[in-house]
Amino acid sequence: MEDPRRALKILVAGGVAGAVSRTATAPVDRVKLLLQVQDVGPALTIRDGFHRMAAEGSLRAFFRGNGTNVIKITPETAIKLTANDHIKRLLVADLDDITPVQRLVSGALAGATAQFAIYPLELVRTRLAVCPSGHYHGIVHCFTRVLQEEGHRAFYRGLTPSLIGILPYAGVDIATFELLKEHMLDVYDGAPPPYCILGAGMLSSTVAQFVSYPLALTRTRLQVQGYCGRPVKYAGMVDVLTKTVANEGFQGLYKGILPNLVKVAPAAGISWFVFEEAKLLMGMNPRI
Repeated sequence: MEDPRRALKILVAGGVAGAVSRTATAPVDRVKLLLQVQDVGPALTIRDGFHRMAAEGSLRAFFRGNGTNVIKITPETAIKLTANDHIKRLLVADLDDITPVQRLVSGALAGATAQFAIYPLELVRTRLAVCPSGHYHGIVHCFTRVLQEEGHRAFYRGLTPSLIGILPYAGVDIATFELLKEHMLDVYDGAPPPYCILGAGMLSSTVAQFVSYPLALTRTRLQVQGYCGRPVKYAGMVDVLTKTVANEGFQGLYKGILPNLVKVAPAAGISWFVFEEAKLLMGMNPRI
């Protein structure tokens, strides 16, 4: 018999998983954003990004924007994983019969649902991470200034490439992890070792990143243009992609992907591990 509190348990497990994983990798996430938005002059390196944060003079500089990130990622992960579980059950009557394509569709729709729900926090997180120290005094101040100076539509700037990008990312990530976990459960005849869950999460996220990264870069550039001294250079998603390829080459679409992989791969591994462990602690069946 299905646990009537299943949705709540998945919501809690997903929220905890998101908060823990993102805090552990916050400094690398800020470096990634600094590299993504730099579209003129000599290209920043990962070392340059860390030096720039260190020059701000405090440990807090390495975690600037992480408060917003945690506030964002906690409900995002919780909503995504809860929606994925619900959508799978709408697609098939018996989860033992679900196909890889159905897993892909379920993950993609769940990711889009979560992304739309928390997108204003994504914009605030990006602004806090890339604007000079002192420009904003925190999450509430950033929200207030964006609303007063740019209007409510600014909170959804870059939403289209974000939603388009999350469909393949979430679909590939969730489907790949679930297939790997299913195989491991058969191999180990029960819960697999922690390093296997970590590895499966890192692998699934890495594959998904390569599929969707150009759209993540597009979203970030749209979010920060026209603010903190940055000119308005792009008319929309297609304009960003076209100008990036024309001015920076095809490799420009993947600017910042190395620190992103360094951050996202372990973050995804940690997130999936915490999620699976939390489910076990709440007495849930690891196979469903």
